[in-house]
Amino acid sequence: MKKKNLLYIVCALAMASFCSCDDFLDKDPQDKQTNDTYWQTETSLRTYAQDFYSSFFKGYGTDYTVFAGYFSGDDYTDDFINLNNANTNGAGYIYFPTSSTTDWNSRTATWSDYYGIVYKANAMLEKIPGMNISDEAKNHWAGIARYFRAMAYSTLAKYYGGVPFYDQVTDPADQALYKDRDSYPYIAQKIQEDFQYALDNVRPDDTKRQVNKYVVGAYMSRELLYHATWLKYHGTTVGPTSEKVADADIKALLQGAINGAEAVMNSGIYSIGNTYNALFTTDDLANNPEVIWYREYTSGVQCNSLMSYNGPEDQTQGGVTQDVIETYLCSDGLPIGQSPLYQGKQDPSIQKSFQERDPRLYQTIADSLRIMSAMGTNYTEGTSPTGYPTKKFLNDEWWAAGSPYCTGILSPVDAPCIRYAEVLLNYVEARYEIAQVGGNAFTQSDLDKSINEIRGRQLTKWGDTEAKTMPKVQLNGGSLSVNGVVINDPARDVDVNPVLWEIRRERRIELIMEGRRGEDLRRWAKFEYLNSEDASGHPTMPFLGAYVNMADYPGISATDESGKRVLFLFDPENPSNTDANKGYIYYLREKGLRTFKKGDLNSERNYLRAIPAAQLTIYENKNKVLTQNPGW
Repeated sequence: MKKKNLLYIVCALAMASFCSCDDFLDKDPQDKQTNDTYWQTETSLRTYAQDFYSSFFKGYGTDYTVFAGYFSGDDYTDDFINLNNANTNGAGYIYFPTSSTTDWNSRTATWSDYYGIVYKANAMLEKIPGMNISDEAKNHWAGIARYFRAMAYSTLAKYYGGVPFYDQVTDPADQALYKDRDSYPYIAQKIQEDFQYALDNVRPDDTKRQVNKYVVGAYMSRELLYHATWLKYHGTTVGPTSEKVADADIKALLQGAINGAEAVMNSGIYSIGNTYNALFTTDDLANNPEVIWYREYTSGVQCNSLMSYNGPEDQTQGGVTQDVIETYLCSDGLPIGQSPLYQGKQDPSIQKSFQERDPRLYQTIADSLRIMSAMGTNYTEGTSPTGYPTKKFLNDEWWAAGSPYCTGILSPVDAPCIRYAEVLLNYVEARYEIAQVGGNAFTQSDLDKSINEIRGRQLTKWGDTEAKTMPKVQLNGGSLSVNGVVINDPARDVDVNPVLWEIRRERRIELIMEGRRGEDLRRWAKFEYLNSEDASGHPTMPFLGAYVNMADYPGISATDESGKRVLFLFDPENPSNTDANKGYIYYLREKGLRTFKKGDLNSERNYLRAIPAAQLTIYENKNKVLTQNPGW
């Protein structure tokens, strides 16, 4: 993590006077470690393994970019309009890539970097058997190596699907190195085998800030759920050549996800606390029972800038969408389209629509309108292009006190890389999905262990003193109910079972802006949720912000000093009016920004990245073939 263990090499004095020249040439160098002399102790293994950590567990990052998956870092979602390079086709946060050599398809670092990790893990596994350490230590460190190898292959599979699999060190001159890709189901099986070995052998506690059994289990639940559901909803690849994956293979991967989750759940170590915002705004997560693994930041050593984007600055990298705001349930546990408590039907303004809602909403989004470029000059405190400034990553006490932690790259807030609530959500989704492919029936117990556990949090709305919880859900045939009322969301995707819809909703709300939504849409094969326009050519809620009635805000002008309009609103009642004085904030008005057509290969190909052109060229130069992904 932030303080890497460094390898210190003690230089021995070479006593050449005691050796003949020939003897000296036959010996290993005495002033430095070699590959043969290095592998001696657990300290050697621990030092070697530290280099794996920086490739994962990136937390909030260390600069002003995309925060390693948090806030604006979760690209291609319906939760957040990411404006980073939005007016170009360079970053790909708004547009889908147009070819195999543009946007993220042109980047070779993912391929080369993660295969570097595979090589490093294989080298470690090759040396462990010959070391003079206990069998328990050998098994533990082999588990660590296999855990990181699983994480590397999991990343590669998420990006590319099937990839060449290597489980031993291969000489660069060996032609076997230039093998074609193994299938995605085969790679997923190998990932599961590595995770299971690590779960069975990595120590429950191996000193502070070192991967342990429960870190393995947590990530095992995340990664295997991804691959199981991707293969279920896509098949072996994308496009017409994709083949259905057998239910038995899907079931095995889902069981792996459940095994990982249950290792954490049954440990008795972790629990859901009565905090939400504090999980993301605290400078020491070491003793938080909900945090399984975190990245540590320390003032004067290494900090991050995420809090500054949630406090004094315009949130220029993007903003939360109207679509996700409408996903939050009312306080009675019912969707806004069903609940009698929802007060935003006629007037969906923040003042009305934020009343009687899931308390996580108040600890995630500011409950007042703050529009970037329409409330004075730029860098007005905490304004957003969608009018919904986020508070999930802002420490309110520090902000009120004027703490420098809320400015620049000075935040010492630790980042929760994976937390208990996600494990519970991984578990409940895997349990529902496995019941559909031959596993044990989904039961009320599964809900009580997961969603209802999370809903037991007692959270307080900003400015209030009374803590509230969300109603627990009950299994009611093929649906869920709260307090005897069957949940019947009029906004439900009709292709998604009502129970699964609510499981996915809970995941979306709990994990908003934590880097999970983009992956979820990818594995569920639901990129159509990302379209910028509907069938009539009108903007969709994932591309709209808060509802504004200009009459309610006499201090806000829709034009700047020169008379140029800077605030555009989309009025569903009068969609052709480009000068509307009421409606949803319409920040990106270009037509055809993002269009996905289900079943069309030019769209479906975006579920996988193109194999980097540089890798294809390397194979061609060796008279070998590396198969490209469909559509690219």
